[in-house]
Formats: sequence, C-alpha cells, structure tokens
Amino acid sequence: MQSKNTMLKEKRNHWIKVRVTEKEKLSINRKAKEQDLTISAFILHRTLNYRLRRSVKNKQTVMHLAKIGNNLNQIARWANSYKSRADTLMISATLLSLKKQIKFFAYEGKMETESELESERITNQEG
Repeated sequence: MQSKNTMLKEKRNHWIKVRVTEKEKLSINRKAKEQDLTISAFILHRTLNYRLRRSVKNKQTVMHLAKIGNNLNQIARWANSYKSRADTLMISATLLSLKKQIKFFAYEGKMETESELESERITNQEG
C-alpha cells in the first residue's frame, strides 16, 4: 500500500459511485462530521484501512488448528496422569503426527481428511 504522503501528492481523478439509502447517507454524513472529515476522506479512510474478516478458508484452518491443540492438551493431560504407564513411543508418534499437521498448515497446505487422520491415529496406537 502507498504511504500517506504519496497518496496526498497523487491527483484523485477516478470516481466510484455507490448507491445508498437516505438513512445510510445521513449516517455516513454524521460519522464523517464526528471525525472532522469530508465524506470522501471518511470513506477512503474506512475502506483503505479496514481489516477484513477471516475468509471461510481461514476459519476452517483455525478450526483444524484448534482440534490439533485440543489433541495436544489431551495427550499432555493423559501423560501427566499416567506417567509411570505412559507409552513414550505412542506419545512421540502422536506428537510427531501433530507436528507434521502444524507444519503443513504453516505452508498453506490442505488439511488431511478426517479418515486419513483417523487411520494415522490407529496406526500410531498400534505401533
């Protein structure tokens, strides 16, 4: 994005027309006045500095990461409760699997399907 100084020096010679209701127009006017801005400056500021909400893809990624975090908490709780009986190999394999999933997300990969995750869990438990 351009700096404020660069934007001020450039001539604004393009138009964007937006249809609004009377109520919306009054609301925009009021909010612009409250900020001591022109309507154009107010709209530019609100749209160019607006932080978009998460997309559906991001929501799904966050949901999958939350599931992974939940799995980690369950493993930690189990290991702390049954230290003497904890199967170190199984815990290590499960943690390695979760680490692989997290790395996969870090590189914007696609989450494995639930069936793939379940078969990996079963394999880790058997091994």
